[in-house]
Amino acid sequence: MNETRHALLLATRQCIGRHGLAATTSREITAKADANLAAITYHFGSKDRLVSEALLDGVREWLAPTIEALGASGDPAARMLLAIQTLVATFDEHRDETAIYLEALVHAGQDDSLRRGLVELWAELRALLAADIAALVADEELAAWIDPDAMAGALMAVANGMVLQVRVDPEGPPLAEMAAQFGSLMLGARTPPA
Repeated sequence: MNETRHALLLATRQCIGRHGLAATTSREITAKADANLAAITYHFGSKDRLVSEALLDGVREWLAPTIEALGASGDPAARMLLAIQTLVATFDEHRDETAIYLEALVHAGQDDSLRRGLVELWAELRALLAADIAALVADEELAAWIDPDAMAGALMAVANGMVLQVRVDPEGPPLAEMAAQFGSLMLGARTPPA
């Protein structure tokens, strides 16, 4: 990737993380990237396009370790618990960048390209989760009534809600504790072996 292009993407994420999308200006981005103002148009066509790509890159970066954990071999239940732990660790490591994730969710409603990118990324994540859930249902470790795709979507919605909860109420229950409770709830839903 071109060095200036990469610097603009990184600077955009940093500015959004620090000030939010509404307060992030082209001048602030280019100053942080040590680039001239015309570089945005040259590399992205517009500030909106730059913002969309930066937000999507941020979400991809956040979810990459979790997708990798879900794509590993081994027991499906263990993979899902590892994915939860990985997501919590990623959140803790990048706590100051949660605004980027949340801005991406909100901005996707106004930007079809960003929305398509998020949907594609979530489809990959949901497919991995659904495969593990389906394996647990097939092994009769989870009840037969569970729809793997719908449950995977519900798990993703809960994870998004937890990120929002911690961002809005940092004094509330820590993400790790909420995730542990949710993981225990999932384990509790497993059917006992015959």
